[in-house]
Amino acid sequence: MKDLAQFVIPFGGLKPGKHQFEFEIDESFFKHFEYSQVKQGQIHVHADLEKEETLLVFSFRLEGMVVVTCDLCNEPLEAEVKGTEQLIVKFGPDYHEESETVQVIPEGDKKIDLSPFLYEYVHLLLPVRRVHPPDAEGNPSCDPEILKRMDTRPASVETDPRWDVLKQLKTKN
Repeated sequence: MKDLAQFVIPFGGLKPGKHQFEFEIDESFFKHFEYSQVKQGQIHVHADLEKEETLLVFSFRLEGMVVVTCDLCNEPLEAEVKGTEQLIVKFGPDYHEESETVQVIPEGDKKIDLSPFLYEYVHLLLPVRRVHPPDAEGNPSCDPEILKRMDTRPASVETDPRWDVLKQLKTKN
């Protein structure tokens, strides 16, 4: 977890007011998360911290590229990651999450690890549908061999007669 030490913010020694932090996320970051959909990437994170007496307000700006798996051909695909997120950290008796953007940590804590939040933000910024874009002629740019295999269908497909009856009901309405 040595690589994640840069994402720990020791806010205890900071004076109230605004503070800025810069982070670089790369493949070494994603290796620490077993089920990450991202294995490679280069993301720049700019974090603004507004420290107040009773809470911390983080504003994040993320921008970069990641490599994910294409949903169609299962080959590597570069995807842009760009967006903003906000995290509000309040102080309370124990650790818990009040909402998607509000985290409560114990009053005695003097530092916070931002790595799990950044991991989540990167994954939330991934495109919903991850498919290679079409080439200049509008043809799919996925692996042609995979597309060929996917297009192979049995010559005759028997349908269940119960579905035919249901289809008739659909056409009547």
